[in-house]
Amino acid sequence: MVRRTLSLKTALIAFAFMIGMTGCTSKSKIMTPDPSEHKTALKRAEGIPSMEPGGETEQAALKRFNEFYAEYSVAAIKAGVREVYAEDAWFGDPFHVVEGIDDIEHYFLVMAEPVEECTFTVDSMQRSGSDYFSRWTMVLKSKAVKGEPIRAIGMSHVRYNAEGKIVFQQDYWDTSVMLDRIPVVGFWTRLVKGRIEKGLEK
Repeated sequence: MVRRTLSLKTALIAFAFMIGMTGCTSKSKIMTPDPSEHKTALKRAEGIPSMEPGGETEQAALKRFNEFYAEYSVAAIKAGVREVYAEDAWFGDPFHVVEGIDDIEHYFLVMAEPVEECTFTVDSMQRSGSDYFSRWTMVLKSKAVKGEPIRAIGMSHVRYNAEGKIVFQQDYWDTSVMLDRIPVVGFWTRLVKGRIEKGLEK
């Protein structure tokens, strides 16, 4: 029983790695980022002066964030990414970590290539000191995943510089909603979820 469980986990990780590679380039770090990198980036961002809360710079920065993600497409990324992110920005999500505006733009463009339509609706935005927390809903139609649009909820932890550009962003969201829909990979993720659910019922 233990052997079967371990092999199942190994297969799932391998398949997830293959999917993550679709967005991986030499300019980004492979999926499952090291948590220590997140802590280092967050610590570095603490030393960068932030924008004044409640001012015009803050209002404009939050508006740019909302508008940039309202339509996640190649055209929108090319037009707006450098207005939203600072030159030395750090970005992390469940799959990759990228640093610097050039690598962030490249990563976003690679990830947007198979997208037919993708929108992020910001449901709420809260501030705690120099930290901003954006709760959003994603709706995605992708050439790689047929059928109904993928819907997911997530959150972005963001820090801005004094000019209102993002210097740090960590996204959190349930990637299984996407993996469930991918052939072969979806079988393994659903199987793991099923076993977890059965275990909780005992």
